[in-house]
Amino acid sequence: MVASAVSAFGQADVESSSASVASTLAGGASAVRDIAPEMSLSLLSVSASVGYESQYMFRGEKFAGHSIQPKVEFAYPVYGFDIYAGAWANTPVEGNKGGLTEIDIYGGVNYYYKSMRLDVGYILYYYPDSDQTHNKLSRDMEVYVGGAFDTSAYLDGINLNPSAYYFYNWILKQQVVEISLSYSIPVGEQLLDDARFTLPVSVYGGYLTSGRKNGDNGSPDSGVSYFYWGVSGDIAFAITDYCTISGGIRYSMREGGNEGDPVDHYPLQGRENNLWFGGKVDFGF
Repeated sequence: MVASAVSAFGQADVESSSASVASTLAGGASAVRDIAPEMSLSLLSVSASVGYESQYMFRGEKFAGHSIQPKVEFAYPVYGFDIYAGAWANTPVEGNKGGLTEIDIYGGVNYYYKSMRLDVGYILYYYPDSDQTHNKLSRDMEVYVGGAFDTSAYLDGINLNPSAYYFYNWILKQQVVEISLSYSIPVGEQLLDDARFTLPVSVYGGYLTSGRKNGDNGSPDSGVSYFYWGVSGDIAFAITDYCTISGGIRYSMREGGNEGDPVDHYPLQGRENNLWFGGKVDFGF
């Protein structure tokens, strides 16, 4: 689901994107952002990507098999803040038989102070192939707050980008806390004398507790609580200053989830341990 954070915050990015917010919510800065002196389209930044994942994983659950995952995001600086908005989607290669089709719309505000980045935002998760008449959740939404820290000034130029986020979903009565570390290893510069090759790696972990994991679909409330964590590693190549291709493997694991408990507990989807692969093409302007 949407970066990342999140996935735009799909776990392809955080597990994904993280993605989750994944995934999509990483970064750092070494100084306070300049206040924009005037409104200008030249200050608008646009990024986009198209990815493929052999599994769509999000917070330790498997929601689909082979999937295509496009994303687009816009950002603009306003009086020291970076305002951003975007959309992310998961489209199973095999259609409805391949798992969940999902469209995420998100927006938020980043504020940078020295080496810190603070972030607040909102995500709408929409599932076009689901409907409440068949006891399937058609949409849910959550707000989030978090931050990241640029360690470059303290670790001889190495930015491990530690981040921590809190998500609240009032439809699912759900709370999530997730932490992560990520680093792009300059393997090309160190081994190949070509800085265009890098090895982005990330590790993350989180705790999810929900009192109504099945949402407001008309069926009795079904809750769940569990821990999840994972790691990913890619090989990336910068074709140009505006385009990068990457691909690699991902692994995730969860513990808990009330498996074997009474039927009023939500059954998590997929295995507890998952290994899969994926890749994408990123564009930035």
